[in-house]
Amino acid sequence: MGKIKSLTVGKLREALEGVPDDLEVVLSSDTGVDQGEGTVIVEDAYRTKYELPDGRKFEDGSTGVDEFTIYVNDRENEDEDEE
Repeated sequence: MGKIKSLTVGKLREALEGVPDDLEVVLSSDTGVDQGEGTVIVEDAYRTKYELPDGRKFEDGSTGVDEFTIYVNDRENEDEDEE
């Protein structure tokens, strides 16, 4: 089995070219993950970047994190929080 291709910030930036700021973001999937029970919504997007202190390392040998996160949540859970 091959490596799963991940979305990069460059590809995301390219996809966003010419897209209006107020356009809603939706999820889509060939595996149906977007069609499970409830509705999954995209809530946020942000960069996470940090280095571990004192020369510490993760199990894979890396010393830090630098990734772009798109945060999703179950809409049913969101509706419960508002009550």
